[in-house]
Amino acid sequence: MCSEIDEQRSKKGLPTRDIKVCGDRPCHDIASKKERQQNKSSPMEQFRLGVTLDLIKCNPGQFLVIKAKNQLPSCISLENIEKLRERGWAISEQKQQEMIQVISDNRMKNIKLSNDLENFNPTLNITPDEINNQRYLMFEGFGWHQLHNVEITISEESVKESIRTKTNDSGHLNMPWPIPDSVGGKMYHIFASDGIHQLELDMPIAPKR
Repeated sequence: MCSEIDEQRSKKGLPTRDIKVCGDRPCHDIASKKERQQNKSSPMEQFRLGVTLDLIKCNPGQFLVIKAKNQLPSCISLENIEKLRERGWAISEQKQQEMIQVISDNRMKNIKLSNDLENFNPTLNITPDEINNQRYLMFEGFGWHQLHNVEITISEESVKESIRTKTNDSGHLNMPWPIPDSVGGKMYHIFASDGIHQLELDMPIAPKR
């Protein structure tokens, strides 16, 4: 068995000495598989799958923090959290608690709204991104009225931006929005409507670096 493993690892350009075997395969391969499984539940992976910040789970011994530059989640060990906050890498504990509370309240509001809609359950996932130094909000939604325009408004006390996209024949929308330089560093109200149904929520938008 070890010679077969040696041969396989040699073909991959990997070292062949001191190989530990677990059952019928190298322990290294099992560990790698476990790492891949853990990566699937990383905070960013959860976020990309649509898990809201207030529901993101960290591994034992780690705690959720929000990155200051893009408002994205990360799981950090307790002894490093304050250091990162002092350096400005993560937002303060108070600001994070306030943000989480707003997101949680909006999530519950949207759950109630969805439950009130008969035979209809629209969703709107909003993911921040940055491409070639341009900030974007990526809007993706399901369950909207088929082949209808959906108008999305992003507003704050001194800002109001409107964008429009059209759903496909299955009620799916997908639209990137380049964030203007003047937008960021505050909580913004997002309102989406296809003329028949609507959703609204509040979310932070990171300032331009």
